[in-house]
Amino acid sequence: MSDNNIKPSNRATQVESFKVMDVLRRANQLEAEGRTIYHCEVGQPESGAPKTVAQAAVTALTGDANQSRLGYTDAFGLVELREKIAEHYKEKYSLPADKEVGADRIVVTTGSSGGFLLAFTACFDAGDVIAVASSGYPCYRNIGGALGLELANVPINEEFKLTANELRKEVDERKASGKKRIRGVILSSPSNPTGAMLSVTELKDMCELCEKKASGFSLTRSTTVSVMTKKRQLPCHLVDPINTLQQNMFINAPTISQTAAIQCWEPETIAELETHVAKYRKSREFILKQLDSISEIKSIAPADGGFYVYIDLGEELVCRERDWEV
Repeated sequence: MSDNNIKPSNRATQVESFKVMDVLRRANQLEAEGRTIYHCEVGQPESGAPKTVAQAAVTALTGDANQSRLGYTDAFGLVELREKIAEHYKEKYSLPADKEVGADRIVVTTGSSGGFLLAFTACFDAGDVIAVASSGYPCYRNIGGALGLELANVPINEEFKLTANELRKEVDERKASGKKRIRGVILSSPSNPTGAMLSVTELKDMCELCEKKASGFSLTRSTTVSVMTKKRQLPCHLVDPINTLQQNMFINAPTISQTAAIQCWEPETIAELETHVAKYRKSREFILKQLDSISEIKSIAPADGGFYVYIDLGEELVCRERDWEV
């Protein structure tokens, strides 16, 4: 069969590329050619994995039969890891007994992207309208588009946030103009890429609005995607559907990563991670201070969380030419 007879699906051709990965690919090509490249394209930790976590991965990979853990796990992940995550939620947020998150409601996914795919597929059908922040993670839109979801682009406010006020305005405007109702909202705090964080009150207001409008789904309320291996907290009615989807789409998150992650709550690990946080805090303060001294910059997002600083250069400073290839 000729390659020309194998055509990509309409779904695949309509999904936008993740631009930062295009830049990274080109940067890697230039680096392979001997060019000196300073990578500022992707947001990822500067520090490596804690020593205890790295050693656990090595042991799982090279240890004897009693130590090696490379086979399949439960689709939701290692029970020991999920129990540690549940205990972390309980202790971190001082949850009362009736609010505790059981290990049976936690699924370890293949990165947050795997979590998004599972959540979107379990909660929405093709043609559903999903609200996203105007300045948000591009893959929310792209994954949603690949699943046939329609997107409602909600402008952020002057604090770079999508709050209940902005969402309520969008919901009301759509109702007045006869547009399809919003079925859910994708919300992250800290926001990617602005770094803005919702206050407790803002988060509460958003949850109450979602429940009042019966929009069906909010990542902040119904399903929580947390960065680690990654992990996700499920509402009870989504446990079985997501278990089935995980079994078929991913089987389980990489076993070696799960095994290593069990060490994340050891005192030695936490002590090392606290030094990483201190380093990031110092870097953040330095960068924000330097940016504040540049008069051409109009405004800077708060950068309360995340690996990014989101700035407004103003329309006059934005290069709109496409022939910028190095």
